[in-house]
Amino acid sequence: MHPYAPSPEHEFLQRKVGVWDIECEYFFDPTSDPMKAAGVDTVEAVGHYWVQARSEFELPGEVILRGVALTGFDPVVRMYQGTWVDSATPFLYTFEGNYDAERDLLELTGENIDPATGELVTYRSKEYYGGADARIFELMVEAEPGLETQILRYEYTRRR
Repeated sequence: MHPYAPSPEHEFLQRKVGVWDIECEYFFDPTSDPMKAAGVDTVEAVGHYWVQARSEFELPGEVILRGVALTGFDPVVRMYQGTWVDSATPFLYTFEGNYDAERDLLELTGENIDPATGELVTYRSKEYYGGADARIFELMVEAEPGLETQILRYEYTRRR
């Protein structure tokens, strides 16, 4: 018997389950256009409490980037929590935050290593939901207090 029944917050996460095509933009250099790429995100439920996303991106130069995200809701601390690992870095990224129902936005933050500098920086992700079949994910980094820079934007479309 489980002491914690799935909550509406856990049910919210199930919206992501499925296969998604991703149009990617990476903002590496503010003086030039963003680098564009494409990807696929396969999201599966891990029981009633978690979702796991396995992502694969085809970057220019025939580079394949793979990543895995795990997202859940902790009923004790009353926050969404997530992790990210990928094939380009040796770091485990951790995030936590809240969902804003009015804006249909899941916003998570975490202090993680910037792979370009090796320094600890604050990352903030914003995931906007556009109904059942679309979402937008943006990732920002704050390397200096008050100076936040967007580093990527993903537009997801659910496969039919």
